[in-house]
Amino acid sequence: MTTEERSFERQYKDEQQERRRKRLPTRIQEIASLSENGYTVIKLTDYQFRINGILDLYPTHRRWHDLKTNKRGEYPANKLKDYIKLLIKK
Repeated sequence: MTTEERSFERQYKDEQQERRRKRLPTRIQEIASLSENGYTVIKLTDYQFRINGILDLYPTHRRWHDLKTNKRGEYPANKLKDYIKLLIKK
């Protein structure tokens, strides 16, 4: 790999990290707002939240993990509240 190619890859990686950093506050706010809909939201780390003690959400890449079934997936952007209803049968 040439120096120019490495430089391009590094720049691309830096740009990706910056985009994720900018999206993170909006995604965290969306997760926190679930508590207004009757869900229990616990912040485990800056990048992991537990919903009703059974569902972990990872806002950086919009991933989820169901602790009961051990299923994992990705939740849709800006549709978290509707998607949570499907994952957690309330």
